[in-house]
Amino acid sequence: MRARLSAILGRWKGRLLRRFASPELTLAMRQIRHRVRLQRGDPDISPFPPRNKLVERQVSPANLLVLAPHPDDEAIGLGGLLASHLEAGSRVTVLYLTDGRGPKLSDTSLVEVRRNEARSLGEKYGFEQVFWDVPDTRLRADPEQVGSLAGLLDRLAPNQVFLPSFFDHQYDHFAANELLAGALRQLPGAVPAVLGYEVWDNIPLPNYFFDISDSFERKAEMLSHYRVPNKVTDFIELCRHRAALHYLLYVSSVRRSPEGYAEAFFRTDAVHFVSLLEAYRDLLRKHRSPLVRNGPESGVPPR
Repeated sequence: MRARLSAILGRWKGRLLRRFASPELTLAMRQIRHRVRLQRGDPDISPFPPRNKLVERQVSPANLLVLAPHPDDEAIGLGGLLASHLEAGSRVTVLYLTDGRGPKLSDTSLVEVRRNEARSLGEKYGFEQVFWDVPDTRLRADPEQVGSLAGLLDRLAPNQVFLPSFFDHQYDHFAANELLAGALRQLPGAVPAVLGYEVWDNIPLPNYFFDISDSFERKAEMLSHYRVPNKVTDFIELCRHRAALHYLLYVSSVRRSPEGYAEAFFRTDAVHFVSLLEAYRDLLRKHRSPLVRNGPESGVPPR
């Protein structure tokens, strides 16, 4: 009788946790239960441990620096999270690394157009913007640019830095990672969390998710400011499908909601970011990837 009562109470406890507990508490409980069963030598324990992931839907005020290799990357990668941070009163600075003119470097007609699109977004949402004007597809981790980024990091002292993940195989996106790694080496006292976001390529093992079900329409509105790139690729629909898939795979199993949207990130600390990038860069070099050669003239496909 006691065993049966204990089993009934255990089932109800599980139901209440799934219904009312935060995703973080649910994940912690799963990890503890898995560890206890592993220590007991439970023969029926699953070979798949609880996923190493964190799902959030609310943010606390923070100091954010977003590296956007091109105007529109910030909206594509983290528009929903940005909208929530701005609502929460976070300080947000977006650094646009290139001028967004496209692969035809002799054509400067798009530079002012892309700049104005980005400015209209910044003015509407009220975040700080910095423009570097490096020609599109020509971003490099040279000493001058590394020093400039180190100076900006030192001035802003952000506690979170966002940039396209180093799994995103676009030349300027990968170069942004090399730039950040170089700047962090110059500032050993800087310890921001580093979060890679998605633009063209999905992150293979994301470990941080933000539920943007309530902010997807604001993300879509942000993307609508970028009319030029949206003529080539419907980024609103691209982000809608990707965010719905992330929600289905990683969030609905925790929240028990059938539909929604989520943005995915690879999150680490500054020290591990630098070491992971170095290891990944060595692997790419071993396989002769053009991403780690001298630049786009070596065969990197244009954006």
